[in-house]
Amino acid sequence: MRNLLEICALSLTVLGQAMPEGRNPRADAWHKLLVDIIKAGRTVPSIARDLELNPDCGYWFFKRPYVENAFYSDVLDEYRDAAFWEELVTRLAGRALMEYYGQDAVENLSPEDRAARTASMEKTLWNEVSRYGVDRLMFMLAPEES
Repeated sequence: MRNLLEICALSLTVLGQAMPEGRNPRADAWHKLLVDIIKAGRTVPSIARDLELNPDCGYWFFKRPYVENAFYSDVLDEYRDAAFWEELVTRLAGRALMEYYGQDAVENLSPEDRAARTASMEKTLWNEVSRYGVDRLMFMLAPEES
């Protein structure tokens, strides 16, 4: 039961960041289901001591000290980290492709050619951020913007 509740807590965190309440009926239904499952966990004495009611929203959550040491927190941190670097590399590669070839040329590439050129650039950028993080990333701002 504890593993199920941790999976629900992980899912709620991701769902809350990706689709805030009230914007998507299906996401709202998932949210309600996840909240109800966590609420049911309070009937298990060994789990109940790690849960608390949030008076602002009326939902049951794991207490902060539990969350800080929970496996699902590690999973969530790794997911966020991987998603950040992947998105950064993808966006930088797309931007570099546009800067090098020009928007019209890129838009006229076949999807296969665009994917191949982007993949090559992504690989180079991935090697860069894997080795140096953002230490060598540079933004060139106009003087009036800084």
